[in-house]
Amino acid sequence: MKILLKKAVLGLLIVAALVFLLDRGCVFYHLTGIPCPGCGLTRSYLAAMRFDFVEAFRMHPLWPVTVPVLLWAVWKNGVFFKDRRKNLIFTGLLGLIYIGVYLLRMWLLFPDTPPMQFNDGALIPALYHRLREII
Repeated sequence: MKILLKKAVLGLLIVAALVFLLDRGCVFYHLTGIPCPGCGLTRSYLAAMRFDFVEAFRMHPLWPVTVPVLLWAVWKNGVFFKDRRKNLIFTGLLGLIYIGVYLLRMWLLFPDTPPMQFNDGALIPALYHRLREII
């Protein structure tokens, strides 16, 4: 169990270092121009580290839930409960909550309010605009 914890902490440190050093952002967003369900999570954690909790919740309302759930999933190999049925219900409800929050944010904030802005310079929209110019 200690080895798993060390690997999880090392993995989180590597991801954090890459986020701060590369600052590339979401691959899905840079390909499609559409924010993914996790868009704003990094900015929400950065805001929370500055104790700006209003901004943290504005960037992603599920920020306090995400890391503890992911750490628990890594710690327990994706099993939250011993009972398989409870585990399926929990993960299903969690997935529905994330999808519901994503759809609500898209409805209320998309396409012009951060973090749910449309990226017109993303690969697919840029290709689409180029093709429209040609045709």
